[in-house]
Amino acid sequence: MITPTLGAVLFGLAFLVWEIAVWYPGVKTLQSSPLPQLGELLPFLLCWGIGALTVMVVGGVVGFLGDFTLWGMNTFGDGILIYGVGAKTGTAPGSTSAPLTEGGLFMTVLVLVAFIARRRRGATGSKWRGWLSGVGLGLTGSIARYAAVPLASAANLSGVWFTGMLS
Repeated sequence: MITPTLGAVLFGLAFLVWEIAVWYPGVKTLQSSPLPQLGELLPFLLCWGIGALTVMVVGGVVGFLGDFTLWGMNTFGDGILIYGVGAKTGTAPGSTSAPLTEGGLFMTVLVLVAFIARRRRGATGSKWRGWLSGVGLGLTGSIARYAAVPLASAANLSGVWFTGMLS
């Protein structure tokens, strides 16, 4: 399992900022109808969670895909930081553990199938930005504490329930 560097965090936050910049409807619109406007962020947020789950998988094709994507974000993000703006980079504080159980891995596969099946509907760019942002930020310490740990717990519990129901 690959540990995120500041380069991956840079990319994860860049995709988040990009999504907010594309989405932002203005103060007046948010004041007049906030709920429908905030609902437009739901596809991004759901795909962010899928990306965070993807990077938590340690084995198989999905684990390779998550690690490969995180490695690419680490490499290119570190390159941008070092050669683009002259900053230093290093390992981001985070988690290198795999918090998913067998049931959580089972549910992750089902969620990824749904993500792939629906990638052509609606705001496709928003969904991919959400997935990439989730991969880049999913194992970062401050974010994993508040988002990835509950996400992994939900996948684990639903996986235990679902696989137990089928048995």
